[in-house]
Amino acid sequence: MRTIGLFAALTVTLAAPAAAQPYIGDYDAELRDGEHVDNDLMLQRLQELNANTYMWLMWHNENDWDDLHDFLPLAREAGITVWAYLVPPSETSALHPERGFPYSEPFRLDYVRWAEEIAKLSLEYDNLVGYVIDDFWGNVNARWFTPEYIQEMVDAGRAVNPEIKFYALMYPTVGQIGPEFAMTIAPIIDGVVAAYPKDRQTVVSALPYLNNTWELPDRLTVSFPSWTPSKAGDFGFAKQTARVTDARRARLRFRYADDFGGATAGYHFMQVRVNGNVVWERDVAEHDEGSVTLELARHVRGRRQAEIAFGIADRQGVGQFPVTVSFSALRADGLRLSDFGSADAWRIHRKGRFEIELQEGQRGDGSRDLPVILMPSGQSGEYENRWGEKGTPENIARRVKMCLGMVEDGIAEGVVTYCLNKREGSETFDAVKALYAEFWSGRERTD
Repeated sequence: MRTIGLFAALTVTLAAPAAAQPYIGDYDAELRDGEHVDNDLMLQRLQELNANTYMWLMWHNENDWDDLHDFLPLAREAGITVWAYLVPPSETSALHPERGFPYSEPFRLDYVRWAEEIAKLSLEYDNLVGYVIDDFWGNVNARWFTPEYIQEMVDAGRAVNPEIKFYALMYPTVGQIGPEFAMTIAPIIDGVVAAYPKDRQTVVSALPYLNNTWELPDRLTVSFPSWTPSKAGDFGFAKQTARVTDARRARLRFRYADDFGGATAGYHFMQVRVNGNVVWERDVAEHDEGSVTLELARHVRGRRQAEIAFGIADRQGVGQFPVTVSFSALRADGLRLSDFGSADAWRIHRKGRFEIELQEGQRGDGSRDLPVILMPSGQSGEYENRWGEKGTPENIARRVKMCLGMVEDGIAEGVVTYCLNKREGSETFDAVKALYAEFWSGRERTD
């Protein structure tokens, strides 16, 4: 993952393109009868949930594709819109054979063929409106999802059915839904499914990259890649030797952010160093974004020059902990210091696998407006993993309600819960069911 400028001066447009009606429903956690999905029971529970949408994951066994064929006519009769949901290469044995991951069957990693076949099926069943690929941004690279390949895939589906939609599953951080996304992938796709939105502001902050009205100042990004180990003491910094012009007034002002929203702490630390000494640091645990003013008089007193460094240092080694930190809006008093956009003024200093980039300011042209479907966790374990608090029905319902509020306000075009327990007696199911019923109350639902 790469974060580029979470501290931008953003022009936010809250209105998102509205679907004919909002997508309200669930994803995966299908009810099964042996090796097949129990389609009748699934439809019954989705109707009881007050859902009009279901995202059908093909990652369980070789029957998923055939079961989808059987599900679609039943879902159409029940007024249920369906999205086919595929896994990317990173969630298959192609990348991690040691994990024994399955594939989306039967077309596996041939996503062009998937687009064609899903589009063909949508001509037979018009309630199949599109397809989604999981963890998409993590697979956008030279080996798998290049812009050229994504375009080929999307074009293949549209050649069969011009109305078929492709949505990328993304995380609503600027590390994923950010300038690079806006400049490369956004012009090709039809929308985004935003997984595990932390709060309303997280989604609002992503909107400029969806409607291409983003504006970023000069910035520094320091990233650590996924599935890569580090050792305690590894680091990645950009350094510059600043001239001290007035030691008594010496201060730095900057904005910072990281794209990690989990509770895991004690590993990656954002830092600012002056002459090798840490003068500011912050753990990347939780989602961080803010402004800092550092008084540096005592650190530069009696000096003509001072070495200023921004970056990440590892207090403990990691095995799988991708993160990107961004610094921007750099201002200095009492120091002659070039901004992050002046790459020639900075030196890269690293130990380990850190990636460091200095970039000049950029802005979008407002040329598109991609819709977003929100996917809050409906599963207790995943909720706790993401947010570090108990995955109680009340907590899960609170975030679902937050997401429904963003649909009401035109920020999102739908809410689809992640793996809601649809078995009888599920208190979480009942809590979400009540919220969905409240959402539809007084609203005309077109099935």
